[in-house]
Amino acid sequence: MKIKVAPILKDVGIIAFLILFPHFVPLPFYSYAVVCLALIWVLLCKEGKTFYNIGLAKNGITPKAVLIAIISALTWAVFMQFIYIPVIKHLFIVPDYTEYNFVRKSIATLLMTGAAAWLIGGFYEEIVFRGYIQFVLEKKVFKSWGIFLSITVTSILFGLYHWQQDIFGVIAAVLGGLFWGILYKKSDNNLWIPILSHAIFDTITLVLIYMDKFGRLY
Repeated sequence: MKIKVAPILKDVGIIAFLILFPHFVPLPFYSYAVVCLALIWVLLCKEGKTFYNIGLAKNGITPKAVLIAIISALTWAVFMQFIYIPVIKHLFIVPDYTEYNFVRKSIATLLMTGAAAWLIGGFYEEIVFRGYIQFVLEKKVFKSWGIFLSITVTSILFGLYHWQQDIFGVIAAVLGGLFWGILYKKSDNNLWIPILSHAIFDTITLVLIYMDKFGRLY
């Protein structure tokens, strides 16, 4: 079987851009998301596709989808709070997570950060990683090599995307990527489900940080 190298290199370059651009060209007020989403839209249009083809169907937000998103978000929050964080704190010396401690300043700060979590953490990151990167890896790069490989590689990239956090934050992001990647496929590629699940999970985490309960069992 002859492998077309040039198209694969192009796809890899685009994926690298989506991961690196937000970090090395930090535009104000999360405006990097507009650039990256516009790029994805153009690339999809060139192939005669739309965001619908990667899972953003108009009828995707159903009561069942919302329920799955809520249950999965709560499940992941429980796993992080009562399993992952206690285990790593038992095995390693883990510095306190302080990246979002500023939300403790006021309810207004918490609400504004929560809104950003829905737009960036939920909507933007899931479109980029599960919707586009995982889609490209599965359909164009790995092809018959398996869906699981696409989910795994996408999850590792998702973890590396969070390199501003410590190694335990990166590992948590990899695990989260696996969780939402599998959820995406199990939901028949309904991208709204991991979007809502991710956003709800981030909201729960922010509330726990605001209450000074994140990573604490008391």
